[in-house]
Amino acid sequence: MLRFVQHSHVLKSRVSNQIVSASARSPFHHSLRLNSAVAMERTPSQEAAAVAAATTPPQTAKAVEKVRAMRRNIKIDKQLSAAPDSPWFHKVCAFEDCVAQTLYLSQTPRRRNNNNNGNAVSRRTQASLGGGNTNPLFWDSIGRAMGLYRELLGTPELNSDRVSKLVHLLHNGLRANRNQLTRMNKKPDYDSQSFHKEMTNYLCESLREISQDALSGKVELNEYGAMHLITAFKELLLLEEAVSIWRSAINGSNTYTANIFLNPRVVGVVLPILYDNGVTYSEIQDLYEKSSAMITYFHPNLSVGMIRASLSAGENEMALNLFQKLCEESSEMKYGYLIETHLSFIGECKDLTISQAFFDKALNNEMPYRIDLQVSYVKSFLRNIWSQTRDFQKVYDIWYKSSVHYGRDVNHGISSSLNDTFFDIFFENYSQDKLTGLQQLQEIISTYNDIKPIDEPFFNIILAKCTVWKDRQIIESIDKAYDLYQTPRTIVAYRILLKSMGSVEATNQEIFQRWCNLVSKSDEIGQSFIANADWAALRDATVTWTQNNESQPSPEELYGSDGFGAAMQAANASGAFDDIPQQTSPHTQQQQELESRLDLYMKIVKRYSIFCRDSRQLSRLTSGTAVKYPVLQQALPKFNNLNVNDVYIPQFHNLRSQN
Repeated sequence: MLRFVQHSHVLKSRVSNQIVSASARSPFHHSLRLNSAVAMERTPSQEAAAVAAATTPPQTAKAVEKVRAMRRNIKIDKQLSAAPDSPWFHKVCAFEDCVAQTLYLSQTPRRRNNNNNGNAVSRRTQASLGGGNTNPLFWDSIGRAMGLYRELLGTPELNSDRVSKLVHLLHNGLRANRNQLTRMNKKPDYDSQSFHKEMTNYLCESLREISQDALSGKVELNEYGAMHLITAFKELLLLEEAVSIWRSAINGSNTYTANIFLNPRVVGVVLPILYDNGVTYSEIQDLYEKSSAMITYFHPNLSVGMIRASLSAGENEMALNLFQKLCEESSEMKYGYLIETHLSFIGECKDLTISQAFFDKALNNEMPYRIDLQVSYVKSFLRNIWSQTRDFQKVYDIWYKSSVHYGRDVNHGISSSLNDTFFDIFFENYSQDKLTGLQQLQEIISTYNDIKPIDEPFFNIILAKCTVWKDRQIIESIDKAYDLYQTPRTIVAYRILLKSMGSVEATNQEIFQRWCNLVSKSDEIGQSFIANADWAALRDATVTWTQNNESQPSPEELYGSDGFGAAMQAANASGAFDDIPQQTSPHTQQQQELESRLDLYMKIVKRYSIFCRDSRQLSRLTSGTAVKYPVLQQALPKFNNLNVNDVYIPQFHNLRSQN
């Protein structure tokens, strides 16, 4: 076998040939013609159906579509139905209706695309239905389903299929919550007990409850439920917990549960997690073989998991061999597995030649499946390039191509996520070369504005990261750029501007003015109390700056390192200069500045404490902050005696005294 890790053009040829040969053997209802893109050819029967559809009267077509919709929604499952004479019949019916309907509204994009088979009208219809997961009724249904689950716990009707559907629903809830966050123009303030944070916590605790019930034998899962359970914990980044649940299941006394969690569908999810948690690659291979032996066919879930584990281990040849087999075995309905694996090669393969080849194919639409270039994989690709090559130009090229690919109408959440990683690398590269970096930054801003209109998050990211240069003029020029590019500032920009004062020299009056601008903006957008994020910006401009600049000068710094300095030090210690008026030393002046910023923080906190959400927030701002900042701990005893009557408070309309 050729070694594809050495020649990208060989890899490109091989991947294309794999798909062509796979499509030739797959039992599609249409043929695929692969050039640079995929062309769908209709059969004569399909052409006839299309003509008939075009000549059907609108009323008839509407009636036919209604009947088809009813058929799609009718679910006949005798195995799941409860007997009418069962004492739990009504609760079982309520549970099934609640879970089934909500699952239908929360179909994942892959499932939606498969069901619609590329039909644009159907996609729009499903998208509007899928919008149900942004509706409060969607989340209410999840709560009702969990309530009914607890009421049915211990009954024979709560079988593995029902429990698994509930786990699937909870997993879809996590995805819906994450998708909503991605599409928001600004992230919520988590100190405000945001809905998204509360729902994430609720879904996580519900999944933990069901997993403990399954491990203790109170309920059972099927392989689909176990797969969704492990995947949900993985997406919550609770990887150790996912591994712990899986190991407890396969090592437990319940043979049924052990076999379920050894099912290829489940093992495919857990393989890369196990490798990342210290399991050796040889053990991964043994588990892969053991799980494969449980079935008589090639399972795509298991293959994708083994490919990802192989990529993490640097076993690229194994990953490519499995990908070839996956291509050969995949039908159009299973393109989702190929897409997921393709993205893994981009973001998880450490061989940059291979990653680049898969990246180019995704951008050029050279595969028979359409790839949604997920930003998380592109970010991982950027980090891999930087860590291996330290070549910023290569990083820039991928960032530029990706930005062009996403286009003008990309959601702010996607572009901001990409830009955040890109500018992390940019400022690391130019941290010690401010002049060259500033010139490059100006060119990047101009280039980005040609790709899409500059939005506020773009400047927010730059403003937050440029503090590495500790240059006040640069901060002020970026501040002016918001107006130059007609980009309205949200409260996030005001916070970053205040926070940036902690990286440069600034007077107390300038810091206080930034604070007033921030709280006035908070009042303008309807806040009734000052959020933790606002207080954090003030802390970084004052307390953090003081902590970072706090240092005790050495005798050499005070008196010099030559012999004369040592003599002056001895004379001063003897009191020889006590009668001579002393000038303020640079160290004394610096110490006064440090104390001045600390005093400013404490005065603002004391004066504006009436706008704290509650007494706990005030406690975190004082004693809580002092735990992490020793300089504040030393100054805090005088907090109660500070006179803050002269500290100005703007006129507010929405901010209210919480006392």
